[in-house]
Amino acid sequence: MSNGLEWRPLCDVDAVEPGTHKVFHLGGRRLCAINDGGVYHVLDDQCTHGVAYLSEGYLDTDEAVVECPLHGGLFCYRDGSPKGDPAEKPVRSHPTRIEGRMVSVGLRVDPDDRTEEPV
Repeated sequence: MSNGLEWRPLCDVDAVEPGTHKVFHLGGRRLCAINDGGVYHVLDDQCTHGVAYLSEGYLDTDEAVVECPLHGGLFCYRDGSPKGDPAEKPVRSHPTRIEGRMVSVGLRVDPDDRTEEPV
């Protein structure tokens, strides 16, 4: 663990086709992984505006946004910031790294109880 992050393996580098996104379940969390030309980005999968999953929405790699399928809110998948109404609050983004063929995601961990906390 470094900088309060616990790095967890998420998937093989070929698990998400370039220009697409996919849901993964890790440590009781639902995560949306985006492959933008070999660069991976990971967000919490649930929209901050309503109960909908970003992994089920439209992905636009030219604009670097993912659209919530419920109300059409847009989020930048690089940092989770809202980019279009009705989204106002950012969705959590998580750092990623590739080691060999494995994509790993950094999750914040509370050292007292080892409960995963969002980054």
